[in-house]
Amino acid sequence: MHTTRMTPGSRPLLLNHKFRCLVVEGRVRSLLVLACLLLWPVCRPHHAAAWEAPCTIQLQAQVLIWNATPVLSDIAGLRGSDEMLVKKLGQIPLGPVTEARTISRADILALVLKVAQYAGQVEVTGAGFTRIVLEQRTPEAAEIEALLKAHLVSVTAWREEEIEIRSIDNLHSISLPAGAVQLRISSRGVPANFRRMLLSVEASLAGKSVRNFWVKADVRVRARVVQAVRRIPFRSVLAAGDLREAECEIADPRAGYIRSLDAVIGSIAKRALIEGEVLTQRSVEPASLVRSGETVRLTASVNGTQVSTLVRALQNGKLGDRIKVRNIDSDRALFAFVTGRGEVRIRQ
Repeated sequence: MHTTRMTPGSRPLLLNHKFRCLVVEGRVRSLLVLACLLLWPVCRPHHAAAWEAPCTIQLQAQVLIWNATPVLSDIAGLRGSDEMLVKKLGQIPLGPVTEARTISRADILALVLKVAQYAGQVEVTGAGFTRIVLEQRTPEAAEIEALLKAHLVSVTAWREEEIEIRSIDNLHSISLPAGAVQLRISSRGVPANFRRMLLSVEASLAGKSVRNFWVKADVRVRARVVQAVRRIPFRSVLAAGDLREAECEIADPRAGYIRSLDAVIGSIAKRALIEGEVLTQRSVEPASLVRSGETVRLTASVNGTQVSTLVRALQNGKLGDRIKVRNIDSDRALFAFVTGRGEVRIRQ
C-alpha cells in the first residue's frame, strides 16, 4: 500500500496559496467599491431628475384676488422644468368667487389630474387649504348716477338730459366685489318721488347675484311742459290763449304731464285749473268730435269706390271711438269709427 506523506514544506506552501486567493478577492471587491464611488457623482443627477416632479405647485393659506373667476396661477406659485405643463396648469379655472371661498389641496389635485398625464408629474406643496378672498371696492358715484338715469329714462317719459342726480347719500356704506360687477335696478315701477328716492340695486358677478343694496338719491327733473296762463273754469274747452309751454321742475314722477300745446288744445278741463298749474292727463279729457243727435258724414268703401252719406249720431264719440249711427234715408242702424269733427267711417 502507497502512503502519501506531507513533507515539512508542503503545509506552508498550501497556506501561501490560500492567502494569495484571499488577497485577489479583496482587490476585486475594492475595485468594485471604488468604481461605484467614482461613478456616483455622475449617476446621481440623472437618478434624482427621474424622481423630481416636472412641476411644483406651492399653495398659500390665504390669497387676495381681483378677478372673480380666478385660475390656478392667481392663487398659487408654479415652477418646474416642463414650461408647457407649468403654463397649462396655471390656466386651470377654479370657478367663480363671490366674496370668499376655501379650496383644499385635494381639490387642486383633482383639477390638476385632468390636465397632467399622471400624478407623478405634479407635486402640490404648502398649505393644506387656501382661502381665496375677493377684493372689495366702494362703487363710484358716476356708475350709480348712470344707473339711476338709465332706470328713470326706461320707466318715465323724461329724457336723460332732463334728469339731474343731485346727491347719493349712502355710497360709503356699500361694498362691491372687485372686477366686472354688473349692476341693475331691481325696484319695479316708477319711484314715488324724486327728492327722497329709494331704489334697490342688485350686483351680479359672472351671472350670479352676489349682493343687494339700497341707494338713496335726491333727483331733480326739469322739462318743458304745458302750463295754464290763467284760471280755467271746469268743463271749459282749452284754447291756445289759455296755455303756454314752459320749463318747470317736475315734482310727481308718476303724473302723466302734457308736453306740447298741440296735444291738449281743444280738450276739456276736467276740473278748474289755476294760473301757473302744470297740466297732466288727469287734468283734461279729449273733446267729443261727434255728439249724440247731430248729423255727421259717414264714409265707406264699396267695391273699391269711396261713397259717403249723412247719418245721425246716436252716441258721443272721441277720435277713434266706435259709435252707433243711423242712416237718415233707410233708418238703418250701424256702427262706425270717429275719424274727425263731424266725421265717421265704416272700416272694412
